Amino acid sequence: MTSSIHSTARRVTTLFCLSGALLLASGSAFAQSNQSASANGLAGVWLVQVTLRVCATGAPIDSFNSLVTFHRGGTISESTAGPGFAVGQRGPGTGVWEAAGHDAYAQRMVALITFDTAENLPGRPGFNPALPISPGFFAGWSTVTHTVEMSDANHMTSAGTSTFYKAVDGTQYRPGCSTAAGVRFE
Repeated sequence: MTSSIHSTARRVTTLFCLSGALLLASGSAFAQSNQSASANGLAGVWLVQVTLRVCATGAPIDSFNSLVTFHRGGTISESTAGPGFAVGQRGPGTGVWEAAGHDAYAQRMVALITFDTAENLPGRPGFNPALPISPGFFAGWSTVTHTVEMSDANHMTSAGTSTFYKAVDGTQYRPGCSTAAGVRFE
């Protein structure tokens, strides 16, 4: 009977230690999440000017405005007015962010593209100057991956890539590059 009591006591002690370790690990992860979303961090609403760039040279192509919210806990909400899309063609972006060093963060967003549009570029056959200039898009989705750096509590810059995918089969059909500059909205 005594060995049964000792065996039960060892199991309870082992379970208690494992539970404590798990609690400490999850508490540490929560503290890191809160730290990256602290009042001095990226969390908040940002007015952002995005500049599309030629990936090979970095030369600017076009600029537009976005409204980006970095939520505490590591999620993102984004609304944009990219001029290459037809009205209602691109939905809002949603995604995730996390700390990536002192005043640096990694972000990744996805947005749906709801319908196809044809290419309308100057110098290409069929160009119509009465229509918006657009490289053309397929229904599907796009992802945006950027590294964000804060220069102070109210200003940030970022740089990264975007990738476009077809809904039909998920194949990538266009990469892109961009930079951004943001001011905290208060």
